[in-house]
Amino acid sequence: MRPTPPRHIFDTDFALDDAQAAAADALSTPGNKGIYLWGPVGRGKTWLLDTYFDNVATSAKKRVHFHSFFRDLHAAYFRRKFSIDAAIDDILSTGSAPASLLCFDEFHVHDIGDARLIMRMLDALFARGVVLVVTSNYAPDELLPNPLFHPTFVPTIEKLKEQLDVVSVDGPVDYRAAGTSGSRFASGTWCLETGSGGHTFAELCCAARSTGDYLQLVETTTTLTITDIPALASADDFAAQRFSNLVDVLYDQDVRTDFHAIVPLHEFAVGCAGLDTDRLMSRLSELKSPSSSHVATATTRC
Repeated sequence: MRPTPPRHIFDTDFALDDAQAAAADALSTPGNKGIYLWGPVGRGKTWLLDTYFDNVATSAKKRVHFHSFFRDLHAAYFRRKFSIDAAIDDILSTGSAPASLLCFDEFHVHDIGDARLIMRMLDALFARGVVLVVTSNYAPDELLPNPLFHPTFVPTIEKLKEQLDVVSVDGPVDYRAAGTSGSRFASGTWCLETGSGGHTFAELCCAARSTGDYLQLVETTTTLTITDIPALASADDFAAQRFSNLVDVLYDQDVRTDFHAIVPLHEFAVGCAGLDTDRLMSRLSELKSPSSSHVATATTRC
């Protein structure tokens, strides 16, 4: 049985749009299945997940960002000599009882190697009766979109749809782009001046780096400077994906970041498309001008 909080915990001083209200209804309705919240960027999925997690009456729970969870799963998998069951036991630990509720933020699958481990992970979680509540920009059928590998993942997608109620959170407003955040990340800047110190785009994204490397980078800092950022279309696909992953980590860990680029933010992703690019630009759109509270969509001089 999925832990179920009362509906009133989603009552706020702002009006929920219809999609958010329907998702809140689903999260507060008793049921045996988990919940898969998916939809475009900035629609409030993470807020819904966090509100649910903070108010369910159980201590046997974990809330994780998918990048962090997958890094820990890899580490436990190797530490436990490639036993997925032992690795899952490790990461479900809460200090008292193993987690019976696992909340994933930003669930996605791009790499076939990761997909194989995710298949085994989900099998192990479902075998233990762990309830999943998930957010994603991808509908289940759109996971692992590469047509060469997608058919391999279809059985896992079907299992997800059997175990989780799929709820679309597709309201009309990208609340991040509307500038409603007061986070530390949102206090960062996008500048067209040469930066000093920090790390270059090439250092962080052109070399082979994992999200685990980015998580380690920000473990002991709340601020970061990234310089020499080119137009996204001029970077190769791997560097562009790494930059998207890096911004995911910076956003989730709430690290104030000053981005020094050679193009204005509104030109940065011209010629690029896809859900990861949409999420990237939605998050970057929260950045403020150094001299005003306006969203940094135009050229900003530092």
